[in-house]
Amino acid sequence: MSRHWPIEALPWIQRCQLSHWPSERVLSAIVNEGCHVVPIGSAPERDREWRVSFSGAEQKLVYSMNHCQFLCYGLLKIFLKEVIDQNNPSCLCSYFMKTIMFWVIQCDSSLHWVPCNLLSCFWTCFKVLLSWVYKGECPNFFIPQNNMFRVKVVGQTQVSLFEQLYALYNRGIPCLLISHTIGWFLNKVILHGMLTFRTEESNLISDVMLDICLYQEMLNWGDFCVKNSEEAVRYMIAFEQLNNSALTLFQTVTMQYLFSAMLKNLSCLLSSQTIATNKKWKYSDNKSLFIMKLAVKIGCVSQILYLAIHYYRNCQYEMSLQCLQRAQDKISKPYVIYGKNVNEEMYRRAMAGVSLSDRMRKCLICDIKLHNEYAYIDELVPEQEANKADGAGSLFIPPLVMLHMLFVLTHHGLGDTVRSQQSLQDLHALLLYDDGTHVPEDLRDISWQILGICQHTCGDNVGALNSFHCSLQQSPYSRSRIQKATMLRIQTINEQG
Repeated sequence: MSRHWPIEALPWIQRCQLSHWPSERVLSAIVNEGCHVVPIGSAPERDREWRVSFSGAEQKLVYSMNHCQFLCYGLLKIFLKEVIDQNNPSCLCSYFMKTIMFWVIQCDSSLHWVPCNLLSCFWTCFKVLLSWVYKGECPNFFIPQNNMFRVKVVGQTQVSLFEQLYALYNRGIPCLLISHTIGWFLNKVILHGMLTFRTEESNLISDVMLDICLYQEMLNWGDFCVKNSEEAVRYMIAFEQLNNSALTLFQTVTMQYLFSAMLKNLSCLLSSQTIATNKKWKYSDNKSLFIMKLAVKIGCVSQILYLAIHYYRNCQYEMSLQCLQRAQDKISKPYVIYGKNVNEEMYRRAMAGVSLSDRMRKCLICDIKLHNEYAYIDELVPEQEANKADGAGSLFIPPLVMLHMLFVLTHHGLGDTVRSQQSLQDLHALLLYDDGTHVPEDLRDISWQILGICQHTCGDNVGALNSFHCSLQQSPYSRSRIQKATMLRIQTINEQG
């Protein structure tokens, strides 16, 4: 036993004084008593290794808990034994539950530790556990830089544990009923109308909204605009290194999305270089096509539209149509997510039991992002140039608008006037009647611009002029910078007169 308080734990004293827990009396007693130095293990090769133990301090902290706090600590221990460890013993132990209690008591001053608020206090502690498992971090109460999950909660163990805890989280506080010990008491008071389950939260975040939040985080990462093949190789090596490390489920899916986006951009880069040099065209195009198909296979729903663009640019109209029909089928599913728009009930039903990776591939729809560095289709070159000249990095197009545009242009390329006109009408109707679900306000200018381009291509100059003027009248807070292209197109039609 050492009567000296370790230097590494000196910041803990100040933390206790600032939070006023434990009391000065208990704090002084803990510091004056010091700590213990104990051997790490019994193995001969480790007989000279020791660690600092704060068991005496922890005992005093437990004794300083009030009645509600002590009950909550008991609930956590029973919940661990009878619910979390019900089928298979987990990597968690009661020491982690004690650590959670210490941190929550000290740091969450908004909690009222009274018996009538016991379940809300328990739920707060449970959410801390969920957060720690997600991050793979359990900071020691006395020396926070000591991550007690460092060896135990890693890799597939961490992923499985998080999924188990998150499933319990989705059930809410009633998950306590799974415990036969706790459930026996809770059922008695429920039957007598003495208890309803609630927390301080107005409602718990749904599993659907959690997926949406994840998708929004992924989209905020953007994608990797590959400038050359060497840079693409460096990205691939980095992805491979990350893939070999211990990632959470959410991190893995984010990596999948980013890797798909990088492959898509690499394909577009190769196609742009092919157009520029026209050397070894067939070989380069096949390589670009192979990479794009791989991006479509692992990426989100709207990735297939880039494949349709690839075929359209090469005048492979039949192949482009096949991709567009697949894209239309996927985008029209009742459970897809675009922005924050989703039918939660349909999503929940359709995706029950589906892995997060597959949910992303089947449900997530993203805006079509045209980087200024790449060539896509000739019809949008003026818009890309205007966007670039005005300092914007990329041109964003709503996926449904891009789908209709490609249908119009592909049918026109095949000489199918009837279907081309029908697709044109579908696009016009979308812009007239959409309530922002499929065409966000900040992308309405490029959407009207695209309608005008399609009308002009099909010979409707009057309709095209009206659409271009509509484009100029849209929100000044648009993500697009295409006004110069719009004015140029209007001038071209007027000169054709």
